[in-house]
Amino acid sequence: MFSVSNPREVWLITVAHAVNEFYSVALPPILPLLVNDFAISYGEAGALLTVFFATYSIFQLPAGVLADRIGQRWLLAAGMIVLATGVLVAAGAQNYGTLVIAEIIAGVGGSTYHPAGMSLISDLESGDTEGKAMGIHGLGGVVGTALAPALVGGLAALVDWRLALTVSAAVGIVYALIFLTLFHDIDSTESTPVIESDGGTDPNGISEKTTGDSPSRWSNPTALISVPLERWVAVLFLANLAIATELGAVRTFITSYLVEHIGLTATIANGIFFIMLVGAGISSLGAGTLADAVDRRMLGFVAMAISTVILGATVLVPPIPIALFIWFFLLGIVMWAALPTMNAITSEYSERSFSGSLFGVMLTAGSLGGAVGPLLFGIVAERFGMGAAFPFVASVSAVGAIAFLAMRRM
Repeated sequence: MFSVSNPREVWLITVAHAVNEFYSVALPPILPLLVNDFAISYGEAGALLTVFFATYSIFQLPAGVLADRIGQRWLLAAGMIVLATGVLVAAGAQNYGTLVIAEIIAGVGGSTYHPAGMSLISDLESGDTEGKAMGIHGLGGVVGTALAPALVGGLAALVDWRLALTVSAAVGIVYALIFLTLFHDIDSTESTPVIESDGGTDPNGISEKTTGDSPSRWSNPTALISVPLERWVAVLFLANLAIATELGAVRTFITSYLVEHIGLTATIANGIFFIMLVGAGISSLGAGTLADAVDRRMLGFVAMAISTVILGATVLVPPIPIALFIWFFLLGIVMWAALPTMNAITSEYSERSFSGSLFGVMLTAGSLGGAVGPLLFGIVAERFGMGAAFPFVASVSAVGAIAFLAMRRM
């Protein structure tokens, strides 16, 4: 599971991913404290996260374009420092307006990570190891997400939320310097095996990753965004959108569903949420490894198809904690299995000249899904009940399964 061509570089990027995701969820654990200290409503507190993720989403595509022009290594480190600076501004905020500015700064910095980090992995690894590398990378994100509530919330409870954010910011700045020191620029002339449509390598020679020439090009290739606007881009965009929509919806409302609809305590509900993330971490590594050994498109289809069934049947699970622990652990495995698989497929199509832009486009789809998923889930839950929202998410997963099938024809 951990055998990749460039382990040091992959792990350096993975830790950066953990830091990025840690910052992305650093505020939720201390929102009650912010509400009290700044005399704001929970709606205003929640708007801070909306500002962060909206900024994060808007700037991902420009960040991908920038990565192709100035280099991913420098962009990744600079983005981490800007993100940490936003957190540091929040730590010293004396009013709500400063918190908003802090979240804008953090969102701009955070937007640079995924286009730079994931395109770096794509450029570093060949078709035989891309899946494993993307799986390891995904594990970093899961670990960072899981650590934030414990570390930020814990330190805030023991000492002070301002100190918790200050320490967190310092860690990010220090790691950015470590990353720049240990991670060396990739030689732009370095060759990698040609990636075939099935994820294999071309035995006839060595060249840079390529998508080939397609007669279905829709626009001028000299546009600012260097990604060729072809049919395969649209299909990959749809699959990324579906995956992010279902993950965003379930991750946001799992605790509310278990507390309000099932009647569990918040402690047990958060325990089930944690178990789902454990399943996600295991799946990230396992699916990443499988993506290097089997047909990636079929693996993605199977994962999304099983997700469709489990999501649709969630309302039928008896309100027994042990059953729910097992059910959501399995849901974490199947839902997150599609993510490293999708990233490995995207990597197949990326060329060194536009890998940052390509991942910027796909991650824009991911950000859009992450924003739309919770909104749609909330609307359906409000109108038809919390239980009805899970079958709705299942329909989104079904669209993703269809997108993976469509890839087999590309």
